[in-house]
Amino acid sequence: MSFIRSSKGTVTIDLSALAANFTVLDSIMGRGQEGLMPVIKSDAYGHCMEWVARELKDRAIWGFGIYEGSEGRFLRQMGIKKRIFLLSGLLADSPETAIEAGLTVGVVKREELSALDNVAGNAGVAVTVHLKVDTGMGRFGMEPAEVIELCRTRSRWRNLVFEGLYTHMPVADVPDDPFNSRQILEFKAVLAAVRDAGWQPEFVHMANSAALVNFPSARFNLSRPGIALYGACCRDLPGVADRLRPVMGFVSRLAQVRRFRPGSGFSYGRNFTCSRESLIAVVPVGYDNGYPRALSGRAEVLVNGKRCPVVGNICMRALLVDVTDVPGVAAGHKAVFLGSSGQEVIYVEELAEKAGTISYELLCLLGKLNRRIIVK
Repeated sequence: MSFIRSSKGTVTIDLSALAANFTVLDSIMGRGQEGLMPVIKSDAYGHCMEWVARELKDRAIWGFGIYEGSEGRFLRQMGIKKRIFLLSGLLADSPETAIEAGLTVGVVKREELSALDNVAGNAGVAVTVHLKVDTGMGRFGMEPAEVIELCRTRSRWRNLVFEGLYTHMPVADVPDDPFNSRQILEFKAVLAAVRDAGWQPEFVHMANSAALVNFPSARFNLSRPGIALYGACCRDLPGVADRLRPVMGFVSRLAQVRRFRPGSGFSYGRNFTCSRESLIAVVPVGYDNGYPRALSGRAEVLVNGKRCPVVGNICMRALLVDVTDVPGVAAGHKAVFLGSSGQEVIYVEELAEKAGTISYELLCLLGKLNRRIIVK
C-alpha cells in the first residue's frame, strides 16, 4: 500500500479559456480546415491531457502531438479517433506500441524506419511516418543530406507511408534573431530537394506556438501550438498578448494569521526580519507543491485583491506571506499564486522570471504535484 497525500494547494483548469485560445490560434493559421496539431505531451504541460483532449477532440484539428507511446495508448483508450503524432521518434517505445495504438510516427533516425517496417510487415498493416530534419535545434532529427537520401530510397520500406516532413525552431520566441530566417530558408531548401527526389510530402510543419504567431512563412500547411494553447506565453507573443487567456490557476487558503513585533525573524535561516508590527500568514504550500524555493523573498501572493510579498525562505509544505496591508484579513481567506483577485493578476511568466526558470517548468510541476479541478 502506498501513501496518498492530500494537497493544500489547488490547480484550476479553465477549459473555456483553452477553447478561446484555440480559436485565436486557429484564426491565425487561417486555413479554415485541419491546420493545427495541439501539443498535449507531458500531461498537456500539467493541464491534464485527458481534459484537454476531450475539450479539443471535436474541433477541426489535424490531430494531437505527444511524446511517448503510453500517452498515445491512453488517448486511444479514451476513445480519441483523431491522428496522434509521436513527436520525437520511438525513443524507448517499441514499434509494437506505436502500431497497436495507431500512431503516426515522427521518425528521427534511420534505424526507426527499418524497425517500424519489419513489425508492420509482420502485422500486415501500414504505418504512417513523418521524417524529421534537424535544421538547428541539435536535438532529435536527421541531417538534411540523410533525409534527402532516404526520400530517394523510400520504396525499400514497403510497409511505411511517407506522409510528412518536419523540423523544430529553437528561437522563434526571439523574432529578431537572424537564425530564424536562415532556418526557414534551410528547411525550404530541404523541402525542394525532397520534391526533386520524387517525394511530395502531404504535410509540412515546423511552426511551434511562437513561430505560428511570429513567422507566417513557417506555417506551411500544419502547425504545432503548445504553450500558446495554455495562454502562458504572452510576453513572448506580444501580437496576441491581449487575446490569449491563462488556462491554469493555483490557489490555496491562509492557514494562520499572527501578529508580530518589529524585529521578529522568520522561517529557516531567519533571513527576513520585519521592520514594523506585522501580520504574517502561513499558507500550506511549498516547494513540494512545485512552488520553487527560488521565489523566496521575490514573489507575491494575492489576498483579497492585494499583492502581498512572500517573506522568509519557502519551506517544503509551507510559506509565509506579509498580509499587514490587507484590511480584515483572516485565516481561511483565499491565497492566489496564479490567477486573479480583484483587479490584480499574477501570470505564470512573472513567477517563472522571478524563479529564474520558464513557464513550461512551473506549469508541469504545479499540475503534477497538486489537486486539479475544472472551472468554467
